[in-house]
Amino acid sequence: MSIKTQNEAGVFTLMLNRLEKKNALTQIMYQQLADGLREAESDKRVKVIILASQEGVFTAGNDLQDFLNLPENMKDSGVYQFLTALTECKLPLLAAVEGPAIGVGSTMLLHCERVFCDDTAKFALPFINLGLVAEAASSLLLPRLSGYQAAADLLLTGDAFDADKAKLLGLVSEKVAPGTTYDQAKAYAAKLVTKPRATLIDMKALLRRAEEPLMQRVDHELVLFQEKLQGPEVKEAVTAFFEKRAPDFSNL
Repeated sequence: MSIKTQNEAGVFTLMLNRLEKKNALTQIMYQQLADGLREAESDKRVKVIILASQEGVFTAGNDLQDFLNLPENMKDSGVYQFLTALTECKLPLLAAVEGPAIGVGSTMLLHCERVFCDDTAKFALPFINLGLVAEAASSLLLPRLSGYQAAADLLLTGDAFDADKAKLLGLVSEKVAPGTTYDQAKAYAAKLVTKPRATLIDMKALLRRAEEPLMQRVDHELVLFQEKLQGPEVKEAVTAFFEKRAPDFSNL
């Protein structure tokens, strides 16, 4: 399998596993990633998803030979299925990046809530050098994250950049000790697994909600807040407070 999956203790991991080709992504791999994301979301025990790789290589981007054989209608492709599943993913997404994260290897990180990398990580958005435009909504998300001019520089030049610049731009959340990115992602995931699943989903949806007038956002939050007040999560949290114990959201 070019994509390995692991489902353990509320954490679903999608592990890129085509090391002989530096994890260059084929249409089959894209479809496997899309199927994995949807499988994770459909499992009510899963609260967090991790995107990772093995042996110091995240992904060299698209397998160019395979990419030349894309169907005429891109919406029939595995890459479109993956980008759709990635964009629509309701659960928190984490990424562990070591080595090259080229093209989609960088743009997929814009959809993650937390990204861990080490000094070996190298990023690039080389679409323009191939006569292509950006994908995965990166022309929208990157300016929001890094500012217009920084995003323009990356997308207009296609220049590679290192872990320090990725952190400065906000593409990476934390730079960690070499070889520990997956362990750090799992440790962070373990924190989220202790939270109520439905509230994790609602909180992510709020964070990703489109720009709107402030009072419109206040009103929308209030509706959700009132719904939550009547839910089992709040009941457990309040009960745990008075019983002087940590709340148990393992079944919520």
